[in-house]
Amino acid sequence: MLARQASSTVFRDFTLLMVLGFVAMVVWLLPHVNPPASQSDADPPGNVVVAITWPEGDIDVDLWVTGPGELNPVGYSNKGGVLFNLLRDDLGSLPDATPLNYENAYSRGLLEGEYIVNVHCYRCPVVPQRIDVEVSANDGASGKGSRRIATTSLQLTANGQEKTALRFRLDAAGKLEPDSLNSIFRPLRNAK
Repeated sequence: MLARQASSTVFRDFTLLMVLGFVAMVVWLLPHVNPPASQSDADPPGNVVVAITWPEGDIDVDLWVTGPGELNPVGYSNKGGVLFNLLRDDLGSLPDATPLNYENAYSRGLLEGEYIVNVHCYRCPVVPQRIDVEVSANDGASGKGSRRIATTSLQLTANGQEKTALRFRLDAAGKLEPDSLNSIFRPLRNAK
């Protein structure tokens, strides 16, 4: 009887030590599983960010962008290019969770050369439509986040109309070249 009591005590002690050892290892490993993120580690996405917004409703306005080295302009039918990616292609009210209408494109680099931003009234049952355009840049080195390059507003007055909102040149440091900002039309939607 004494032997049976001793073996059950040894078994309980051994089991308790195993559980305590496991708990100690988990407590020791927890801080290393997912270290807290540092705010300075978070870089804003993209180097050149182009965003357009337009009024609520079942209106589909499309963003078209191109930049240095881009083989084909980026828009709804070509969502990814060499330099730019179209991240949101808003179709209007449906199938949207919010009434906000916007599209945006991000570049993977800050290259020297000309950038063109066009808007196209794909489905505009009511005209004129006011479109707000904002372009910002992030060089990644300054650590200050994005800086605004240009903003503009324009009116689309017909269904199917395409307009150049902004044309500009960036230098090798990613700064806007003086006197390069304009809106001289260059079609992008059907360009190859």
